[in-house]
Amino acid sequence: MEVQMSASPLNITPTSSTELRSGPGAPIFEPGPHTRIRRNPVRAIAMMTWDGGPRGIFGQVVNVSLNGCLVKTESTIADGTRLAITVTVIGGPEALKFELNAVVRRRTEVSGRRAYGLEFVSETSADRELAQQLYAETSR
Repeated sequence: MEVQMSASPLNITPTSSTELRSGPGAPIFEPGPHTRIRRNPVRAIAMMTWDGGPRGIFGQVVNVSLNGCLVKTESTIADGTRLAITVTVIGGPEALKFELNAVVRRRTEVSGRRAYGLEFVSETSADRELAQQLYAETSR
């Protein structure tokens, strides 16, 4: 018994419904087992302090997610260090400052410089709202 397939009367060409951009300003995705974390590239400066650390160190914020950010700096910070971080977003009509608490979760390198993955510590609803405002500001 032979089954013959006939051509469809509709000539449908599949199109891509989602297109990912690349280059400056493109979203950055970090793959995970079940989720993807959207990270927004940003033009921002970070000033960080912690107990037992120097008065304050500065770094460049590379990207921001709802739960944290990646900061490049010349300073050395140990994993697990709890920080007070002030993120100043630049490039708009006026600089916007966000004061948050964070924990160093990982160390990596970006363009040959030390970079630290920071997780925002949201102990109150106001902390969560501030992190959401920062993320929203970088999504524009």
